[in-house]
Amino acid sequence: MQAIIYKILPFDAESGTTIKFMWNGNQVFKNRCIIKNNETTEIVYDNTITSFKLEHTIDLSQVTLENGVKYEAFITVFDRDNNESDIQPLGNSFICLKTPVFQFINLSEGQTIKSSSYEFILNYSQENNELLDSWSITVYTKSHTVLTSSGIKYDTSSLTYLISGFSNNTEYIIRAEGQTVNGMLIDTGDINITVSYSSSNIFSMLDPVNVRERGAIYLRSNIVSSEGKLDKEGVYLDNGFLDLRDNILTYEEGFLFHDNFSYVMKFYGMKPNDTVLQMFDDTGTYFMSVIYRISKVNEGGQLIRKSLFELRIINNGINEIHYSNKLPLISDTDIIALKIVRQSGLFDIEIHHYGIKGGS
Repeated sequence: MQAIIYKILPFDAESGTTIKFMWNGNQVFKNRCIIKNNETTEIVYDNTITSFKLEHTIDLSQVTLENGVKYEAFITVFDRDNNESDIQPLGNSFICLKTPVFQFINLSEGQTIKSSSYEFILNYSQENNELLDSWSITVYTKSHTVLTSSGIKYDTSSLTYLISGFSNNTEYIIRAEGQTVNGMLIDTGDINITVSYSSSNIFSMLDPVNVRERGAIYLRSNIVSSEGKLDKEGVYLDNGFLDLRDNILTYEEGFLFHDNFSYVMKFYGMKPNDTVLQMFDDTGTYFMSVIYRISKVNEGGQLIRKSLFELRIINNGINEIHYSNKLPLISDTDIIALKIVRQSGLFDIEIHHYGIKGGS
């Protein structure tokens, strides 16, 4: 009976690797690994280790492997009575390769990007002429939730990718991963960046049209009027707010939030775990909700209660959760301004203290 060796991916001779195998037989007490030079058939490694695990970590102190050279590995196992299994008639071939250089040319740890879009540029090289087979770039939140990805790219002639929709004053994690033609896995590691840029806020664009025959100018804007409907008769408060504590306001027209959009609202008087906003499309595949939450934050060794809002999105059965920035615990009289932005598939939610009911 022989052990079955799993595929051995290329590895750097200076780093070594762990060879894993499968065994159907008596309990393994020891295993032996033999490595031969594929071209000369010379045995360059023959080592036995005591272990119950079905794996063998190459002891680099007992072998000198060379990058760019192909080898064959053989594994035998021993039971408690020191009976050795049969050796494989053919070894598992593998190649040692110097770890490739795979890095961003225009990105470094802690870098600040001053735009909502950025073209990432990668560099790949390998001293044994091992070619790159595929690569990808992924954007994560600070909590390492995937926001967007380039997907796997097989065109290695140009290692550039433009990602748009970064939110202002937000931190992200960028990571590139790749695979060589012989299956060697490579990555850049996590790179933390901050996006911070200046932008002008334009509420509406006015398009003036000269009406010569009337001696007038017609102004056209991108504002769309939308009239909400209440479940019950509305109660308006003296500060201009609508009381929705026992009521629901629904807008069915004038909203479009499938593509890029922004939504701003202000309110006060919500309770923990209250849903303050819901959005959904008429197909039933897209649903969004905003929920008021309270969290505890460790500040100076003390747990301090903070207020934040949770944005939940369900799109074709895929769930996303985003959290706003945190504010000191909100009281019943604190007015909160909430903003939701979606740009190029990336969501952002922010909250600000707008004032106090009856005050400023």
